[in-house]
Amino acid sequence: MIGFLSGILKSIHGRQAIILVNGVGYSVALPTNANFMPGKEVELFIHTHVREDALTLFGFKDESSLDLFEKLISVSGVGPKSALAIISAGSAEVIKKAIEASNINFFTAISGIGKKGAQKIIIELKPKLSSGDADLSNLEGNSELNQALGSLGFTKTEILAILPDVDSVSDLSAQIKQALKLLRS
Repeated sequence: MIGFLSGILKSIHGRQAIILVNGVGYSVALPTNANFMPGKEVELFIHTHVREDALTLFGFKDESSLDLFEKLISVSGVGPKSALAIISAGSAEVIKKAIEASNINFFTAISGIGKKGAQKIIIELKPKLSSGDADLSNLEGNSELNQALGSLGFTKTEILAILPDVDSVSDLSAQIKQALKLLRS
């Protein structure tokens, strides 16, 4: 198993990067929020994902992101591509905060994650990340806030950035007002 790579970033196309280590190029899937420059030295913590037909490397800047990725793929129904999309949506701390706050809107704003998937992630990971129980009242919410902000022209990235700071207990109109203030600041 490969657990760490240190080398030169030879090229990057979307999420796939080639890391040159002692003359061998490793293809590594990276989160989209990992800002690496071709030609520069990189150090990556690696998750080696083995299937019958493929061996795939997933790379992360720090151990906390790798640990979160591995927790995410331990949830039934969350594969490595979905977990990578979640990691791409924010830092490990932002994602942990969304799980601890039972913020279903954060996860449903990510392409490929529906309401049931978001609920499953929160229910299964909250006990692993904090000492409290999952706040199931927030899980009854839906992605109305995401849809409302999206219809106002905000991008998913902008919406995901402010969702953890929006009071999910408030009614929808109060959430929208609070979100708009955050988006304008």
